[in-house]
Amino acid sequence: MKMTMTTTTTATAAAAVLIACSAIAPAQARDNDDTGAITARLHGTFQDTTGGLGVLSGDIFIVRFEVRNGAVTAVGQIVGAMADSAGNPLGRVNQTVALPVANVASTCNQIRMDLAATDADVLQQSIHFDKEVAGFDSREGTGMVPKALGVLCAAQELLRGTPTPDALAQALNEVATAAQNR
Repeated sequence: MKMTMTTTTTATAAAAVLIACSAIAPAQARDNDDTGAITARLHGTFQDTTGGLGVLSGDIFIVRFEVRNGAVTAVGQIVGAMADSAGNPLGRVNQTVALPVANVASTCNQIRMDLAATDADVLQQSIHFDKEVAGFDSREGTGMVPKALGVLCAAQELLRGTPTPDALAQALNEVATAAQNR
């Protein structure tokens, strides 16, 4: 019975955060000049002050890639909201986070990558983020030949081999820059 109540409470909290995010994330994203076109939906959990499972839900807008400790890392702005295990809103989130990247794949039209499960501090709370998929699809919108075509094709070519973390981060930064300028 206790497990069902915890699951129900977590589901309630998640629903509250999703509703809050649907109202605030698009507006904040439009207002933030640093938002990138490489995006992902993020979900995270944390232990709240009552010992329950609080939730964070939002979007990450990746603006650059770095090599940290020998691995490619996505750096972006997470925009969303947090709620405690009872579903009470704890606050809006608009903060820079860094997430490890793996399994990058590219065609001349799109790029996709895994954002690894990791822990990060958000609003002075240690959040455990689930593994998510981020990407950019240049075919969205008008259907015209995208400005990102050249860098997406170059990334595809690079990924046919085994690029160094530095070379991969550079290629991903070129895609991020082109995607932001489209």
